[in-house]
Amino acid sequence: MRIKKDITNIDYTRTKSFFQNRASKYREDNPYSVTMYQDNNADLVRMRNEKEMNKLIPRLKLSKDSKVLDIACGIGRWADRMPEDIREYFGVDFSDELVSIANKRNHRDNISFAQGAASEIEEVLKESGKGKFNRALLIGILMYLNEADVKAMFEQLERVCAEHAVICVREPIGLGERLTLQNFYSDELKDDYNAIYRTRDEIIGFLQKSLLDNGFEIKEEGFLFDEDQTLNNRKETAQYYFILER
Repeated sequence: MRIKKDITNIDYTRTKSFFQNRASKYREDNPYSVTMYQDNNADLVRMRNEKEMNKLIPRLKLSKDSKVLDIACGIGRWADRMPEDIREYFGVDFSDELVSIANKRNHRDNISFAQGAASEIEEVLKESGKGKFNRALLIGILMYLNEADVKAMFEQLERVCAEHAVICVREPIGLGERLTLQNFYSDELKDDYNAIYRTRDEIIGFLQKSLLDNGFEIKEEGFLFDEDQTLNNRKETAQYYFILER
């Protein structure tokens, strides 16, 4: 079902089942397709990944003192590109299967992963013995969360961030209007898909009440693939990013 404009919830049990299926399709020769999709187009996966990393990593201002929190880390795609000398990277994902793959792929002492929900990030960090972070990644997570959990996640994110911090939010947004896919069968993915594509202004609304009202500023925002539209093969959605700093 395709629902435009109206706010409606998606079923997390279906989302969890979807990612269980995605994890079973993991291939070492095209690892990132698990969460970037495009199973039959490894070149597009590679090009999108390179474009994203080359554009966004410099904006994180990483240094040897950086402690990076990656919410919805998947199989550790961003962990693969973290500099060797950062202080810490900690990835969290609600899928046990994806976290298991991430742990098998990454063995650096300053990288670790844990299973947990984005809307319970404070509890996940407490149980893992983690303190505050000065860098945070939210890459393609809002689309899988209902309104209440987006609100809860951002409120908790503000509290687990250090006084000085940089946050990168990269999300596919609805172009012109909100679009929800509810139990929508995807021929490309060969599975039912559930996701919420919010507009840029809707995301700003969440940022305002949690991060912007607590000292963060939007330093930069824009379309991720604005220079090369061949990397965006969707008509109703497009990848968008925000860089926030406090």
